[in-house]
Amino acid sequence: MRALLITLFIIGLVTLSTQTFRHIYVKWLEPRSSVLDKYEEKIEKDIKKSQDLDELLVLYDKAHGKVTVYEKDAKNPYIPDKERHNKEPYKSEYKLKNSIRNWESYSRDIFRLRFFWVCGFLSIVIGSLAYVKFDRWIGIVGLIAGFSEMIYWTCPFNFSYTNYEFERLLTNKLIFSLIAWLLLICLWLFATKFVGKKRNAV
Repeated sequence: MRALLITLFIIGLVTLSTQTFRHIYVKWLEPRSSVLDKYEEKIEKDIKKSQDLDELLVLYDKAHGKVTVYEKDAKNPYIPDKERHNKEPYKSEYKLKNSIRNWESYSRDIFRLRFFWVCGFLSIVIGSLAYVKFDRWIGIVGLIAGFSEMIYWTCPFNFSYTNYEFERLLTNKLIFSLIAWLLLICLWLFATKFVGKKRNAV
């Protein structure tokens, strides 16, 4: 039993440590600027400056309005669907639509992260109580399930697009990963000092 607990503790601590370091690097150290930034189009700069979804929707409404006006004028040449992402007025609308979808995707990720992390935390609490009061194996199952949820939902992710909502997701992952790391250490110290003494006394 002790060998299993030590093995699980080491695996969990190493995993949480490495991914926490990864989050810190991406959030504060990883270079994101490029020498090509000065050649960005206005719409790309406006997208990066957007602080919430409402700002993107305002930009999208304007871009969509230009598309509507363009299509109502029969004199304007027809642009095939496969070329629209490279030609105005469709180009700006296309970029804004993708930005909004990315934003919404990150928002859903934040909700899932918080929900499943809380589920993991509750599983750890129940598992800890079961380990101390009822059955050690049931407790271990609860602890493994809880930390597995925390580790999975706070794991690093690849990204190709950054905006304010992405930063919020990254911050959430970093905070929850760090809390899980501290929680694992505290549980280990508690188990070795108090639970161990209790079992030796019996």
